[in-house]
Amino acid sequence: MKKIIALLFAIALTLSFISGLFAQNVAPKDIHLPNQEEVNRQIFDKVYSAVKDDASLPMPELVVKIAKQFLGTQYIWASLETEPEQLQVYLDKTDCILFVELSSCFALTVKGYEIVQAGDGEHFCLRGEPSVRKAEPSYETLCNNIRNMRYRLGKVDDYTSRIHYTSEWILQNQTNGIVREFSREIGEQFDQPFFYMSTHTDTYVQLKNNPDRQARIKSMEKHIEAQTPYFYVSQANLRKPEVISQIHSGDIIAFISPRDGLDLAHVAIACEDEKGEMHFIHASYGKKKVVFESESLADYATNGIRVCRYNPAL
Repeated sequence: MKKIIALLFAIALTLSFISGLFAQNVAPKDIHLPNQEEVNRQIFDKVYSAVKDDASLPMPELVVKIAKQFLGTQYIWASLETEPEQLQVYLDKTDCILFVELSSCFALTVKGYEIVQAGDGEHFCLRGEPSVRKAEPSYETLCNNIRNMRYRLGKVDDYTSRIHYTSEWILQNQTNGIVREFSREIGEQFDQPFFYMSTHTDTYVQLKNNPDRQARIKSMEKHIEAQTPYFYVSQANLRKPEVISQIHSGDIIAFISPRDGLDLAHVAIACEDEKGEMHFIHASYGKKKVVFESESLADYATNGIRVCRYNPAL
């Protein structure tokens, strides 16, 4: 009994010592704590190995296949909010737009493409040919594609250089020939104002007490609001077979926000279930992970949606 008590006491001392090291942010020499890039590279290698032989698939099919590789990934909110602004890449956690962005950029990377900015940040257009160049599929190429999707003209400056309204994300990626918004063909025109960020600056750490950044955000809002007309598909129309049948697996689904001045509240990747009913894969705030949504797209889309489709030339 004395030997057992002594052994337990020794174990307790050891655990206490290790806990003390971690409390001081010092790890024992024989314990390796991987940094974010190491984690990312491990996940990249795993996913790339699973899909690399599918590079010839059409972009929508490849995006869905990649999205399924990330099922179960942890949902996390506001992971990009660092000061100063810098490119943040996470493959082990995500939110809704980052998930769609990652799936899109991963597919481009697998196909050996790197985005080249075709616009000037002031004039948006619908580009027929994708503005890409050949690049070796690699983690570095993935990061470059994410930067080119996430930041205005792909340039990381301050908080205002990041694209915050999904509408601008769509506009820039249309100009680069990566996607085409399909809402006009199956939807109806509506009034889409943009003023949420500039009227709620106290809720954004990077905007609060920063008049220069607030002015740039307001100018950006006016610019994208001027890119009219905007179109959306109502929930009522999504329940019509002739409308829902025109939405395909792999399409990007953007859900209309109920908040005044905010364009889109959620983003997902359309995906049919085994019965052919349209659902979607998304980073779910409620379920705190990436899931195949059990609720149908038509039932989920209370406020309606906008739809984007990848360029078939990719």
